[in-house]
Amino acid sequence: MQGSSTKSVANLGFIWDIDGVVVDSPHEEAWCATAMKAPWNIQDMNSDFYFKYVASVSRYEGGDNILRLMGAYERLGATTEEERNALLDEFCTDKNMLIRKLIEAGEFKLFADAITLLLSVKSIGILQAAASASKNARDMLTRIPRSRIMDEIGDDFGVLREGDSLYSVFDVDACGIDVGSKENIQRFAAERLNALSPGKIEKFVVFEDAPSGVEAAKSLGYYVVGVLRIGHEDTLRKAGADIVVRDLGIVKIEELV
Repeated sequence: MQGSSTKSVANLGFIWDIDGVVVDSPHEEAWCATAMKAPWNIQDMNSDFYFKYVASVSRYEGGDNILRLMGAYERLGATTEEERNALLDEFCTDKNMLIRKLIEAGEFKLFADAITLLLSVKSIGILQAAASASKNARDMLTRIPRSRIMDEIGDDFGVLREGDSLYSVFDVDACGIDVGSKENIQRFAAERLNALSPGKIEKFVVFEDAPSGVEAAKSLGYYVVGVLRIGHEDTLRKAGADIVVRDLGIVKIEELV
């Protein structure tokens, strides 16, 4: 890499959200389809609501936001915490069964710009972590074999080997871990990357598409690349993103170093 030293590269660590950044996951589709079914009958959940209240949070937190803010608890007569928890568990179980079917069927696409950047970064030795609140993110990554990446995107950097999947590109797996908030997931990812680093990592770069994920990373003092797949640029900027891009191909590693 021109214009940067090996030491400079070692001082960087990349932390990636997965859903909506690396893969176009079926999470929003699964939530919306589940919400529309009986007994939930929630018909007006849109992408703005999903990104504000569901994306980048845990399954049960996102499900609770949907049922609570859409008035489903009240409509279904859940007046006690026990009744609400029972409905929430049923709702989240229904959603998870649907998304697992979609993932197993390969019903998600790859974002070529993100994967190209991932491979490029891997080729020069920058450590990277997958850090999604979703417990299904790992399953998606392992279901993207080298053959699919080569067919759809290619590997100009010679990173992938026979038997590899996209999961193999990451040095740390912090997907769906039970540590609470997205902030804690990102902190865990950073700690694990530091443990693998030959020297202390001085700057963590986080790639996020949801405002809540951006806010979490900024609260930890990390540099955030807001990835605008859908929605409004101002939403990510107001959350604190240092830069907002529609195409990760314009992100220059040399400038980050």
